[in-house]
Amino acid sequence: MANQKLSDKLSVLAGVRVEATHIESNGNEVIYDEEGDFDGSMQVNDQSNYTNVLPGVHFKYDLNDKTVLRLAWTNTLARPNYLDLVPYQAINNEDEEITLGNTDLNPTTSMNFDFMAEYYFGSVGLLSGGVFYKDINDFVYTYVVQDESTGYDIYQPLNGDNASIYGAEVSFQRQLNFLPGFAKNFSIYTNYTFLHSTANGIRNEDGDERGELDLPGSSPNMFNASLSYSDKKFSARLSANFSDAYLDELGGNAFEDRYYDKQFFLDFNVNFSINKNLSLYGSLNNITNQPLRYYQGASNRTMQMEYYERRLTVGLKYNLY
Repeated sequence: MANQKLSDKLSVLAGVRVEATHIESNGNEVIYDEEGDFDGSMQVNDQSNYTNVLPGVHFKYDLNDKTVLRLAWTNTLARPNYLDLVPYQAINNEDEEITLGNTDLNPTTSMNFDFMAEYYFGSVGLLSGGVFYKDINDFVYTYVVQDESTGYDIYQPLNGDNASIYGAEVSFQRQLNFLPGFAKNFSIYTNYTFLHSTANGIRNEDGDERGELDLPGSSPNMFNASLSYSDKKFSARLSANFSDAYLDELGGNAFEDRYYDKQFFLDFNVNFSINKNLSLYGSLNNITNQPLRYYQGASNRTMQMEYYERRLTVGLKYNLY
């Protein structure tokens, strides 16, 4: 890695990372009977090796004493989940499902281009925005297909061919210390991300490539916001989080695809310092009682829905030092 100042305003950080990975896996073929009870297992073993070269260049330009422009070209790596790599097979006769590992999974690699502008307020605060593009290879998705001989659903992680993501992000955070009286203790934070994705190399149950698919796991719209108050003794924060629906699992066809539905969470936290060591705290989470919901193919076809209710926590905290 090298960091060089090219002028009074422009600097560059360049480097390369090389990662060599060796994986040895021991797994089991596990069978559950029609009652859902364990019915036997057999050990299976496998191994894999790969090496990745990941270069990157970052440019930083100080437009003035409050504004910074950043441009980056990076290459990144995301290994599969360890469980997905283990050579296991789980047969659940009660639910008529078979879950498989995949020792042949490749790591996901991505070449990324990012441009970001940041403006720092004279007091505590920041306004930033940027655009990004990612060229992804060997992304991992969960493939679901029905076994013709048994009628069981088979779940297995597979590598897609390639995918692309482009989008934009904007965020704003500011302490409102320009306001009069107690209002100067308020702070706000907001962040919004939009992205569009396309994925190639996903096969249907007949082995044919499916077209016009989003990258599994990519939500097109995400939003976070919070309003907080803090003085010498008392602090409180109201936080909101929204994420759009996204493709979660690929079925044999569009009708069988599983989606994770959109979610909106609202949380509240408060803290009061009784003295320098003792404080009282409380939190109320999931105020909206947001359900965990999956739907199949279309949003009006509920596949799974779970409610977890609100959670209230109250306590005392004592710092020894």
